[in-house]
Amino acid sequence: KAVNTDKELLVAIKVNQFARFRLKRAEKKVKSDLEKTYPNHKILVSTDSKMYLELDQLEQKLQKDNTNMKNLKKDFNKIKSLMKEET
Repeated sequence: KAVNTDKELLVAIKVNQFARFRLKRAEKKVKSDLEKTYPNHKILVSTDSKMYLELDQLEQKLQKDNTNMKNLKKDFNKIKSLMKEET
């Protein structure tokens, strides 16, 4: 799941049980691939399932168009701060 603004990209990846032993490696690989694809964005990647759920909820709000920009920005910043805390 991913949500972005003009300058930032938040990504949460779902990792299967076997790959949990290599979480940091998976995060680094996804982040480096995304940095090559989106060089002008600040990228945050997480393997935390809570972040995955939060981004999923925000993505659903965006798709339904039932929220205003102020709330979107607030939710985006909340998730971003949670992701930074995790690191």
